[in-house]
Amino acid sequence: MSSHAKDLRPDIQAMRAIAVVAVFAYHLWPSRVPGGFVGVDVFFVISGFLITGNLIREAERTGRIDVWSFWSRRIRRLLPAALLVIALSSVAVFAWVPENLWPQFLRESIAATLYVQNWVLAGDSVDYLAADNAPSAVQHFWTLSVEEQFYIFTPLLLILFLVAARRLMAKRAILLAGIGAITLASFADSVWLTSVNAPAAYFVTTTRAWEFGVGALLVFAPPAMSVRAGRAAVVAGLIGVVSSVFVISAELPFPGALAAWPVLATAAMIWGGRAMGSRWVAAADFRPVRFTGDVSYAAYLWHWPLIVILPFALDRALTTVDKLGILVATLALAGLSTRFVEDPIRYSPRLLGGGRSPRTIAAWGAAGMAVVVGIAGIGLVTTDTRRVEAAEAAEVVVTETPECLGAMAIVNGTACDGVVAPDVLVPDPAHASTDSFGRPDCWAGVDVAELHMCTFGPADAEVRLAAIGDSHSNALLAAYRALAQRNGWRIDVAGHNGCFWTTSLQVKRTQAMVEGCEGWKANLNAYLAATDPYDAILVTNARDRLHLVVDEGEDMIDAAVRGLLEAWATQTSRGTRIIAIRDNPAMAADVVTCVVRHRTLANERCSRPARRALGTRDALVEAAARSDNARVIDLTDIYCPRGVCLPVIGNVVVYQDRDHLTATFVTSLVPVLDGRLRAALR
Repeated sequence: MSSHAKDLRPDIQAMRAIAVVAVFAYHLWPSRVPGGFVGVDVFFVISGFLITGNLIREAERTGRIDVWSFWSRRIRRLLPAALLVIALSSVAVFAWVPENLWPQFLRESIAATLYVQNWVLAGDSVDYLAADNAPSAVQHFWTLSVEEQFYIFTPLLLILFLVAARRLMAKRAILLAGIGAITLASFADSVWLTSVNAPAAYFVTTTRAWEFGVGALLVFAPPAMSVRAGRAAVVAGLIGVVSSVFVISAELPFPGALAAWPVLATAAMIWGGRAMGSRWVAAADFRPVRFTGDVSYAAYLWHWPLIVILPFALDRALTTVDKLGILVATLALAGLSTRFVEDPIRYSPRLLGGGRSPRTIAAWGAAGMAVVVGIAGIGLVTTDTRRVEAAEAAEVVVTETPECLGAMAIVNGTACDGVVAPDVLVPDPAHASTDSFGRPDCWAGVDVAELHMCTFGPADAEVRLAAIGDSHSNALLAAYRALAQRNGWRIDVAGHNGCFWTTSLQVKRTQAMVEGCEGWKANLNAYLAATDPYDAILVTNARDRLHLVVDEGEDMIDAAVRGLLEAWATQTSRGTRIIAIRDNPAMAADVVTCVVRHRTLANERCSRPARRALGTRDALVEAAARSDNARVIDLTDIYCPRGVCLPVIGNVVVYQDRDHLTATFVTSLVPVLDGRLRAALR
């Protein structure tokens, strides 16, 4: 995806064209081209072949590798267009993207500029609260980050191998052995990590290095013995790549061993292309194919920001006409940026061409990166300043009119008409995602087995309660604290990220998460068995994130009910009452963005029918109904008055994201929750 087109074989340019078209098709029509993402793997193999071949030929020709010259050539080739796209994408974020998405989008812009985007996405992929992030305008830079890291480390490794080769007098053998060893190690890591942590494995460099390595090993492969053999390899490889595009899907574990399919198919095409004959060369050199291959790097840069930003600009989902327009615009922008940005900067003596020294090129590259980071940084500083100002303004409103905010507006009804101006929203929806009340000592992370428990209220209180659950229980933390202070109760709180109290085995993104969850539950049960019985244990968990291991033929909800009852029985047998707080509704994934865009019209544009937001069955409610010593607190009448679940209630923004409540709204729930909890305790 990164060497200059004029120096390439026509068949490799054709492969680039196939790869970039596959990626485009997947991003625009994922259900029709479910494996189009393997175009990235095609690019990786090509880069491994071209870059390693160039470096080895340089070493054989000159006896050394000039690493600074190599890096400066990469800077001249890659940075101008990349920085242009990132900078314009950041500006587009300011212009069209709702402000609640700025922190994520602009953070990823900085990561893309520094070529560490793949590691940021790998971290987010296993973060329970970040895994559902909206795709940013520069998310696709994860592949370029992997490539750039390959460009940094490959010449250094080759130099290391060459030093060893000089001493052992076996240059090509040492290079082959070294590259082969790294390739095998990376492949093994890819297979292993995909099996235990597939989301991270998709992005991290170590699981992708072997794909570059396969391309690098082709440098040492003997040429095809005949044109016929070359053509056969190309045809077999082409069939392999095309079939993988339509058969592989995001539902399958990838990369892992499955990535060998498109990788080896690409390798076959590269190997066979050396001897495929003039007729095949002419076919590969067909002008539209050649053009697409020539601008594939720029086209890859441009297509994704258009796909992400355009729906915000249009305020609607993309239509087929829009998608076709994106294809045309992408190729047009790619051609223009290649001709008027990439090539002039790369070759003009007035810019970075001619005899510019590597040091000068590096300085200009660093300066350009600093400017782009600065653009994104300005946005981050701006939104953080606005967040502080909005929090201060919200505090005033909450202090002055608590009886008519949030849940209390539902309770007090018409008495609250006109008390708060309709255009006042607290917290400011642009910063709702940060409106939380958290205590680290109440909370265990995704892969943590240790029991973290905090306490609100006096230690010697007559009424002792425990609150146990996942992040939906943790969202009620402000209410637990207020209830303890209000009533003089002691409430011990134990939460776990994405894990709740059940005997059922929960399915997680990684094996470490599974072990952390199961270990936490074991420690929780041990603690409960060792302490005096509580008067009651409050439980709640995300209703639509059960993901349990079920027996053959067993319904997921039935399995969830069974697991809950078995866990509760250890304490109900001791006289402790279980109080199940029915989970809050789950809204559309973009509910907060919808509120930011529509504000006073949010309840008209962003609400959801209760039957969709709450589902037809609720395992927590069903389990409580089947237990003699369990009660249910159901706040649906507050969340969903008249059968419609609202994103704004009593001038309060209800949600941080699709299903986590803001601390401001939770605080408004306290009087309601207090009355219903007292009734449940009786």
